[in-house]
Amino acid sequence: MPTIRVSINDLERLLGKKLSLEDVKKYLPFLKCEIEKMENDLLEYEANHDRPDIFSAEGLARGLRPFMGLSPKKLQFKPSTVKGYAESIPERPYVALAVVKDLALDDEAVRQIMQLQEKLASTYGRERRKASIGVYDLDKITPPIYYKLADPDYTFFIPLEHDRRMSLRSALEETKQGQLYGHIIAGMRKYPVLVDSTGQILSLAPIVNGETSKVDVRTRNILIDSTSISKETAISLVTIMALNIAERSSSGIVEVVEVVAPNGEKIISPSIEAQVIELNVEEINELLGTQLKADEIAELLKYHYYEIIENSGKSLKVRIPLFRLDVKSWVDVAEDVSISLGYHVLGTEADSLPPSTHPGRVHPIEAFSRKMRDVLIGMGYTEVSNYIMSNELAQLERFGLKSHMYLVSNPKSERFTGLRVWLTPGLLDAVAENSSKQAVIKIFEIGDVILPGRTEGEPVVERRLGAAISHDKATLTDGLSLIASIFDFLNIKYEFVKDRYEGFLEERFSSIYVDEEKVGFVGEIHPKILYELGIGNPVIIAEVSLSKLIKFIQHC
Repeated sequence: MPTIRVSINDLERLLGKKLSLEDVKKYLPFLKCEIEKMENDLLEYEANHDRPDIFSAEGLARGLRPFMGLSPKKLQFKPSTVKGYAESIPERPYVALAVVKDLALDDEAVRQIMQLQEKLASTYGRERRKASIGVYDLDKITPPIYYKLADPDYTFFIPLEHDRRMSLRSALEETKQGQLYGHIIAGMRKYPVLVDSTGQILSLAPIVNGETSKVDVRTRNILIDSTSISKETAISLVTIMALNIAERSSSGIVEVVEVVAPNGEKIISPSIEAQVIELNVEEINELLGTQLKADEIAELLKYHYYEIIENSGKSLKVRIPLFRLDVKSWVDVAEDVSISLGYHVLGTEADSLPPSTHPGRVHPIEAFSRKMRDVLIGMGYTEVSNYIMSNELAQLERFGLKSHMYLVSNPKSERFTGLRVWLTPGLLDAVAENSSKQAVIKIFEIGDVILPGRTEGEPVVERRLGAAISHDKATLTDGLSLIASIFDFLNIKYEFVKDRYEGFLEERFSSIYVDEEKVGFVGEIHPKILYELGIGNPVIIAEVSLSKLIKFIQHC
């Protein structure tokens, strides 16, 4: 989780109220923040990765106000006279802009703005690969703003924190930011830049801003931009940045900027169209184990800036705050209800219950998984753990597969677009990550995969064991030997049947059968895939279904 550092004096100034250590300990958990350090003027806390709105002092102050009995800051959204125009840049096609007016900044305020910028770029922006964000002194700029491509050798500017002009290509080679992030655009013939109507370069996107338009303590009006491979991400980042910075505005004015793309499409930001969601009171009570009335839920949600649009007694229609990117469904809203109510309240009902006469026990598949984990560790394998969410490229396309995969309807990240159908891709990624560090790699993973069921819309969750072996002399025999050891330990009779599967070498792939039922496979990965992943040694993969094997264990 991102670690955020704020000045207590600055936080108090934003709140308009003094803070004690007791206040901080009491109120920060309501925002799902964990206090790391509080000494002198420093407050250091871990923010939840899905709450970018509290990645700086401004958002933290906004989040604390309702719980401290303080009134929220009023913002005004107005159409801006600033216009933006974007060229066609396939590698990074989207740019979003916004303006915040009437600011009063000091050194700490500037530090907070820069911290928010960097945290957004590193988390939601995936280290700027997916999106980046920049801020500029609007009074040093002559609109309109143009997002276009420029010749890297014949276009010059002064990079941020430098005192001499250099070409775009030199900026990639000589600046710290260029050395860290230059690889993102290094392969492009021309580089993406943000310029004003005079030709002043505001930013070499997504690498480094220009010195001539930088934000400092004299800045009164700020222009915000985000360039991205995703329109939604660009708008979201600009929205978070604008709403947080506006907490320091005397007027609360946020100007909505329109960017016109070559095809006539308009990107308008920040987002001022808040999502409306309907809540069923009975469902919320069932989920939380409460007996709250609609009016009580409505009051609890006001602590999180939800606007109550309609209250029928049995259901509520609420408007989600613009800065809450993490709220996707009614379950997320129910979580906010539980936070406002207090987790300690949710637990009081269980305290009065008599001891259970039917104590819980470990589920058989979990007990089996633990046993297999001990076996693999005893054989010298190291356990890895991958996300159950993956993407079509890693799970299917890389191997040339056309299997069904359950996908997210509105993914926020290209890395996580659906539920994995096998463990092999994650094991390969782990091998790729460590192949330059270890001569011999022996790893395993035990986890669930999601497969289509016999009836459409009814997925099957299957527990699997996957293992990978990689070294310069690795062969299929290593995988066959591993499977033999596992099945001998389990006292299960098995059979290897030569087979073929996309992504594996022919004649070096076998399916594993028990009582004529296929329970897994073992094979050597095709060199083409290894080359794509940057793996130099052969890789043997074995994968077996523990969900299928467990019935044979019970029969033995």
